[in-house]
Amino acid sequence: MMSEHKRLHPISAVANFIKQLKDLIVPLIFLFVLNNREEKNGFWDYLPLLSMAVVLVFVLVFGIIKWLRFTYRVEEGELRIEYGLFVKKKRYIPIDRIQSLNFSEGILHRPFGLVKVKVETAGSSNSRESEAELTAITKKEAQDLENMIYVEKKGHTDVEDSPESSETREEEPYFSLGSKDIWVLAATSGGVGVIISGVALFLSQMNELIPYEAVYEEVAVFVQNGVFVVAMTVFLGLILAWVLSIIWTFIIYGDFKIKIVDDHIVMTRGLLEKKQVTVPLNRVQGIRVVENPIRQLIGYCTVHIENAGGSVLEKDSMSIKLFPIVKKEQVPDLLKGLFPDYIIQHDFKGLPGRSMRRYVFRQSAWVLVPTAAACYFYWPYGLWASLLILPFGVLGYFQYRAGGWRIDGGQLTLRYRGLLKNTMYMKKSRIQSLDTKVSWFQSRKELGSLSTTVKSGVTGHESPVKDLDQEDVKRIASWFSHRV
Repeated sequence: MMSEHKRLHPISAVANFIKQLKDLIVPLIFLFVLNNREEKNGFWDYLPLLSMAVVLVFVLVFGIIKWLRFTYRVEEGELRIEYGLFVKKKRYIPIDRIQSLNFSEGILHRPFGLVKVKVETAGSSNSRESEAELTAITKKEAQDLENMIYVEKKGHTDVEDSPESSETREEEPYFSLGSKDIWVLAATSGGVGVIISGVALFLSQMNELIPYEAVYEEVAVFVQNGVFVVAMTVFLGLILAWVLSIIWTFIIYGDFKIKIVDDHIVMTRGLLEKKQVTVPLNRVQGIRVVENPIRQLIGYCTVHIENAGGSVLEKDSMSIKLFPIVKKEQVPDLLKGLFPDYIIQHDFKGLPGRSMRRYVFRQSAWVLVPTAAACYFYWPYGLWASLLILPFGVLGYFQYRAGGWRIDGGQLTLRYRGLLKNTMYMKKSRIQSLDTKVSWFQSRKELGSLSTTVKSGVTGHESPVKDLDQEDVKRIASWFSHRV
């Protein structure tokens, strides 16, 4: 099969220009500040401004040259890409190595009917970027490329069996998020902290432009007006951040759908930037059900799949949110349709009672030193700090309650908690390593710890369970080492 040399859409030159500007934002702000003088007496006073203009022109010209020199085609069983600014480079990717094509539509793409295509291969996990990236091609060209790769891998030319036809045949998505689901996802996530952190990071970069001294003086006058006014302002600020986090969640997860195309999971999401991520079922290394305290109370959870492959910079290609929010009671049936060989159960063998004290003490120890210091320096009012031990001790107790394990034939399931409750389902053939540990203190109580690692992106995902019964640790280790 062969295709003629194709070039990216001209908007890719604009996208490259904007990307380079993002990398140059700090130097440009520095030059802008240097040029921000009231009096300009000669050429040297305008030099920072001229330097900015020269840099922008060079970046734009280089972006255009890169666009002109970039071509791609499918030929002789390979995806062939030629590119380079000054030195022309060639990259040939065998079709049978290509695992998936991931599509995304940004703000610049959607008005022109374009998509960005990222090529993921079996070796992408060992690099810091995707195997190849086509920054802007038409949707038809992307679909043609996907069909050509599909036909080449299958070794036939039957267009009826192409991914496009398969997706058309399956009209209803396997899973989708409604508005109510996204509301629950937004209201129970940590989006408020992300918004506040983002605003703080932005303000920290504006030291030269924001008159902080004047702002501090206004704040001092404002505080003098009363604690109630300040408290109400902080409360309204948090409400605003919460509303913004809800809006952001709708933008990210709006129109979320999952479809099954042959042996691939195809996920699409996003309102402003529409993304399509394709995951071959044979690259799924494990299934992880995650519950934060709020979602656990109302019966919701998030389901992740650990994906073998993807680059370290591509979050969507490593641990993937298969179901961003879903009723926990629906999880067994949903996963059964996708992964019929996995056994989804909720009954686990828990931790022995003698390990409870270790969990409670381990969490309470975090605040013992600060509490002792507060009591010493602020006696007797510092005694109130000792109340902090209570929530940490409660967290330790719930970590103890969450711990557990079970073996179902060739499958190991571990349950553990940090702040979030995790349930990890793993096939023996997918487990990269299983480590056991018995400390001197654990040996006195006949306890032990273990952790498993499955391949996920570059490094892997670790699932630790502490203070199991030593006999249980030996049984799990024996199961993994193929001994009877």
